[in-house]
Amino acid sequence: HTRSLCDWSSDVCSSDLMLPVKKVYIDTKYKSKDSISNSNFKYELPQTMFMPENTVFYVDDVAIPHSWTTVESFNDKLYFRVIGQAVNPTDHIISLDQQLYNGQTLATELAAKINALGYTSTVTYNASKQQISVSITAYSFKFLTDDELQSDTIAWQGTAYDKNNLQSANDLIKNSYSTSTTHNNAAPFVTYIDLQPIRNIYISSPNIGNFNTIGPRGQSSIIKKVPITANFNEMIFDQVMATNDFLDCSRQTLRTLEFRLIDVNGNEVPLHGSNWSMSLIFDQMNKNS
Repeated sequence: HTRSLCDWSSDVCSSDLMLPVKKVYIDTKYKSKDSISNSNFKYELPQTMFMPENTVFYVDDVAIPHSWTTVESFNDKLYFRVIGQAVNPTDHIISLDQQLYNGQTLATELAAKINALGYTSTVTYNASKQQISVSITAYSFKFLTDDELQSDTIAWQGTAYDKNNLQSANDLIKNSYSTSTTHNNAAPFVTYIDLQPIRNIYISSPNIGNFNTIGPRGQSSIIKKVPITANFNEMIFDQVMATNDFLDCSRQTLRTLEFRLIDVNGNEVPLHGSNWSMSLIFDQMNKNS
């Protein structure tokens, strides 16, 4: 039960009667027909609602199914440079299959993709350290970092790619240094792997709230952060935990609400058609409190 803000003052908050609605229950099953997806959708209110002065809202009763996998379309590529006897290196884009992985299956997948390029690789998984080790017979190699790929300094020799949409899997293999390191049989690529590509979901809206939050990338439209507290194929629940966890929406006129679910990098969270829900609770802050 969410306690009214008015309860925290001895004064009577008679202006509650001015609110056009106290609570809106939203479920993507009933999103508008012009919605893009369950992670980028519109919700039409039954009538236009004007929020008076000192109106605030909470995002409560969030229920999101953990339906995305380890590798999705936004993180399925590794940029792989092989260095042999030739003057110029050979560059490849490795596209990982989009699916759920554990340490061993990721090692097996990476070995298969490298071998399919015509090299002989050895990729092993150390469960006690959550690490994989990669080496290639007779060649040196490196996994290029995001910083390198977005610069003009690497003289890329492979298939063209979009610098602004790398779809990089470097976060999975923690290849986050500014400059990549060359590896070989004597010095294999050994790294900790992170199989949780999404740590938090950020619910954003361009038309509710007065843009008084700052997101991890500086954005101002985030209305709720939902930590990932459930495993794949389970439900993530999040509720109001503090009475001051509200946002101002004074003097806003609401009819068509828009929402996006994004990760820390701004990627839309792929729910694969699964529906999710939340509640918007409206209240008025006592001017005298």
